[in-house]
Amino acid sequence: MRIKKILLSVLALLLLAFVAWWVRTAPGIPVQVADDQYPLMPPSAAVQKVRSTQDDVALTAKTTPGDLPGYDDVVLQEAQGRAWVTAMDGYLWRVDLASGKQERWVKTPLIPSGTRADPGNPDVLYFCASRLYGVVHPAGEQPGLYKLHIPSRKIEAVALQVPATTEPPAHERVAAEQGAVYLAQAAMTAANSRPIAFCNDLDISADGRRVYFSEPYASADASMGGGAFNEAIARSRNSRLWLIDLDRGARLVAQGFAFMDGVLIEPGANGAKEDTLLVTETTNFRLLRLHLAGAKAGSHEVLQDSLPGLPDGLDRDPQGRLWIGLIKERSAVSTWVHNNNWIKPLLVRLPHSMLPVPTRTGLMAFSPDGRTPLYLSMHDGNTVSDISVVSAGRNALYPARFKVDSRGFVAMPYPETLR
Repeated sequence: MRIKKILLSVLALLLLAFVAWWVRTAPGIPVQVADDQYPLMPPSAAVQKVRSTQDDVALTAKTTPGDLPGYDDVVLQEAQGRAWVTAMDGYLWRVDLASGKQERWVKTPLIPSGTRADPGNPDVLYFCASRLYGVVHPAGEQPGLYKLHIPSRKIEAVALQVPATTEPPAHERVAAEQGAVYLAQAAMTAANSRPIAFCNDLDISADGRRVYFSEPYASADASMGGGAFNEAIARSRNSRLWLIDLDRGARLVAQGFAFMDGVLIEPGANGAKEDTLLVTETTNFRLLRLHLAGAKAGSHEVLQDSLPGLPDGLDRDPQGRLWIGLIKERSAVSTWVHNNNWIKPLLVRLPHSMLPVPTRTGLMAFSPDGRTPLYLSMHDGNTVSDISVVSAGRNALYPARFKVDSRGFVAMPYPETLR
């Protein structure tokens, strides 16, 4: 009898210890595990068909030595012989495409990420800036959308606030352009707006007047890198896509999706205003088209799903083909976790170092409409780790590697099948 009481006491203490651990390790960022999303399937036969039988990055990518640290995005300006790189040290870097010389150009607020050149003025870059997980940033620096005037190295904030929003809906929503309500930057107050939490990627309309940017999640301490682990596990519908119209103000374009990341405008015919956008829904392994105007306004369609890796940034090559960086491979473990939601409340309490994170990364190409896979290559991560985007030039591809301790600028030839 005494032994039984001792065992019960030990079990009670273990239970109390578990409860205390469970409460103490609750994530600081509220995490809502999505319970209504589709199961992940194996990559489609069409994707498997175009998969390279070799590691093309390991075999063909070349790194020009230099001090350039890990970086998130590359803007090519081949006519000017230069590229602009958003680096993880908090600087925009200039790379000479002929010599490969790399130089710090200007310090940005926080850490720069997605960037584009103004279509009408190559001396102006728009870029996102956000926190990076594990980095202590200077007080007063704010996430948001910024603009750089290259010759003067002057940076100015374009948008640091967005209209206030309620909790994201349980299902995806796209807001059509017709009837949309904008809030001018000058009219934003503490009552009708909030600070941007996370500006990740962007694209600019052909006339340079509209900037779309993704906010993968909007917690107060949202960050790039490891800060997104819990969002990736939970596949929460916390993401928002915003439009900053330089003439009208800001409006919400889409919400209720899971970690929208890469953004690419599909220009209208004959210079008309854009009707659609392409977006990567990273933690759902999907490529989407959002309809802003026209017969399908307010809807979206899934162009690709169950992709073999986490789709990140988007770019087009001179032939119009679509390129996507797969920052992490979708492993068998991650597929199992996403198809078994019951384990997720435990995983979000574990230290990141205990979670199995794939080292393999990759890149994909699709037809211009995003419907037909053209190329896939997975890479062991030794040459180029964490490919966040693939910037496509006239004669070469430039995969960005989102790992702070890497060095140098990477380029690789187009695969033979797409030359």
